[in-house]
Amino acid sequence: MINEEMRQYLRLHPKWYLILSRYPQEFPTLLQQYKVENKLTLADRIEKVGTVLQMLEMLL
Repeated sequence: MINEEMRQYLRLHPKWYLILSRYPQEFPTLLQQYKVENKLTLADRIEKVGTVLQMLEMLL
C-alpha cells in the first residue's frame, strides 16, 4: 500500500509517525499532503501536459 516514495516522505517528515500512531484516520490527510508537496495532484498533471504541449508547439 505504501510505496518507496511514500516511505521516503515519511522519513523526511517524522511528525507523521506521531500523528498516524495516535490518529490512524489521518492517513488520507497524509496522502493529500504528500501529493501536494510532490506535485502529484490533478492540477499539477494538467499543468505538466500543458507545458509539454507548449514545448512541442515550439518545435513545430
